[in-house]
Amino acid sequence: MAVPIVVHRRVTRWASILIFITVALGGMVCATDSSSACPAWPVCYSDQVGPGIQVGWLENPVIEFIHRLISFTALVLLGVSGWLGRRSRDPRLRVYPWVALACAVGSAVFGMMIILFTLPLALGLLDLLFALIAMALSTITHSALRSTRPDDDAPRTRKLAGVTLGWLFAMHLLGSVVAGTTTDGTGSFTRCLSWPLWELHEIDRFPALQVLRIAMAAVAIVFIAVILYLAASRPSLRTAAAVAGVALVVELGLGIVITTAGLAPTQTNGIDATIAVTYSAAAVTLMWALAWLVGQATPAAIQEPTLLESGSPTA
Repeated sequence: MAVPIVVHRRVTRWASILIFITVALGGMVCATDSSSACPAWPVCYSDQVGPGIQVGWLENPVIEFIHRLISFTALVLLGVSGWLGRRSRDPRLRVYPWVALACAVGSAVFGMMIILFTLPLALGLLDLLFALIAMALSTITHSALRSTRPDDDAPRTRKLAGVTLGWLFAMHLLGSVVAGTTTDGTGSFTRCLSWPLWELHEIDRFPALQVLRIAMAAVAIVFIAVILYLAASRPSLRTAAAVAGVALVVELGLGIVITTAGLAPTQTNGIDATIAVTYSAAAVTLMWALAWLVGQATPAAIQEPTLLESGSPTA
């Protein structure tokens, strides 16, 4: 029995949306130090499944618990997406969901270890990288299932968006490497998904690597500007490009606000919690939009029925 393509699209769409939300919430959890407020796993406390309602951003167990619930749901949908695309000739439908699922599971396991144990830096980097890869691949898979347009293939935009996405992955991973420790005993906000603030910080380590991150951010701005220029002439790319442009403006604007207000060696580096959360969310949104651009700039997959049972495709 064949499953209508619309079902495959819906499952994959929700898988990609929930993975994006999971990564964004991961940045929020990091920015608010909320993981420590939910000390058991997978439940929040050893004698209680979920947390009570708490007001405020910082160390809020509700944020961490919602993050877990959404991530678990996303894992299920990624598996269903892979199953529905298992007979497709296009690797974006047949392979990418399974790779995304493996990365998402790996990130979930590392997230559990963060809660229950102390995670070494190398594993922490893998945790972040796996989450970002899962978000990118699930987004590209969703784009592959769109209706075909005559201007679908945009190789220059696709290549530059892919390079920029990998560039930003490296920049954010480097943030975890240079992040120091606050006087409150929490990790520096630099470790969270966010752009560098265009100046060196005593709270963080390795000044040379801090300078490298700033240089990488400057290059990324140039890359993104070129991408927006290339995408402007293609209707199928304009929405994703607009999201990327807005996210970049928000990130840079909040960076100016944060730098002007000044930092402190305290929790969230002295940054207002709402600003810190928004700053991280904008960074995640920018990477998601770049992955969306990669997907939209690649020709859509051949539309073919997805099978639930063995046999030949039916019309």
